[in-house]
Amino acid sequence: MRLTSKTLTLSWPKDLKASDLRAWVKDQLCLHGASLRWAITAVNHSGQDRGAVLQIEAVLIE
Repeated sequence: MRLTSKTLTLSWPKDLKASDLRAWVKDQLCLHGASLRWAITAVNHSGQDRGAVLQIEAVLIE
């Protein structure tokens, strides 16, 4: 078992409600390993039609 720190940039899907965001982020993190801890550290709005880009910082178990 190894702990690693990772920063991800994810585009928030326009059809995803804020109430469903936690589950979606956890699903995205599973692609990189089991998440021990994570946080949304930045939200950048790239325009009304393109939605938001999230910066996620996580500690993963690999």
